[in-house]
Amino acid sequence: MKKADKLTQDAIGYLLLQGHYVMRINNAPTQRRKGTVKKGVADILGCTKKGIALAVEIKTTDKQSEAQIDFEKQYKKRGGIYILCKSIDDLINNRSIK
Repeated sequence: MKKADKLTQDAIGYLLLQGHYVMRINNAPTQRRKGTVKKGVADILGCTKKGIALAVEIKTTDKQSEAQIDFEKQYKKRGGIYILCKSIDDLINNRSIK
């Protein structure tokens, strides 16, 4: 299993255990799903247990693309919580989702 896939699974499990509602967004382009998800959308979307929109971008080796940076800016601008997650500690130590 890839490191990013493992971190995604761990992040979803942690967030669900904390009472948040989240799901993985498969935004990898394929022949069948061309153009179904906006480029740059976070890997995990949902809402906190308090009802605030939540997006988590999983990054283990590479950096955010321009589209991902734009998604983050637009999400935060509208009051959503956006977390760049490089390890599970980024979620555990994040005060905005407590």
